[in-house]
Amino acid sequence: MSEATMSAENPYTAPDAALDTGDNAQYQPKVFSFSGRIGRMRYLAYSFGISFLLMAIVTFVTAFAGAMGADAGNSVMGMVGIGLLGLVYIAVIVLSVGFARRRFNDLDRSGWWLLTFLIPVVNLLASIYLIFFPGADGSNKFGPAPAANSIGVLILGWTIPLLFIGGIAAAILVPQFASVAPVPQ
Repeated sequence: MSEATMSAENPYTAPDAALDTGDNAQYQPKVFSFSGRIGRMRYLAYSFGISFLLMAIVTFVTAFAGAMGADAGNSVMGMVGIGLLGLVYIAVIVLSVGFARRRFNDLDRSGWWLLTFLIPVVNLLASIYLIFFPGADGSNKFGPAPAANSIGVLILGWTIPLLFIGGIAAAILVPQFASVAPVPQ
């Protein structure tokens, strides 16, 4: 007897049901989006990327405004440079708030948790929370889980810890070698 006829004959068999709950849904996060979720590595990578971009823009604008201001003999270019830097800093603050909000959403927390960054010492704890605690598994009330990290995100995300460890090693080792006298020839 086939299974189809068996279930038709037996009214007490369990019905066939789809067991997929939809928690496997994922989406590809975009850098300049202000909704959705991002994981720890993307948070580090995006934060480092925006900081690096800020340093490059500040260096270029400062050098350009300084050179133009020195040639012109007036401070108008210096004021234009300061205005441009102010706009760059505002853009970076907006993007950083967006990254932190999306990271809080990944931790299944509201964007209102951003207010913890305004309280001294608590802001340090909130930063540690964002960097080290894993996000919610599967979908949560803020959307589906982000897709796996790309190679670029992984490289950029691991740059920060490696620079941090390298900086500590340099701070320890450089003074040790500074007292070593060169060998006379």
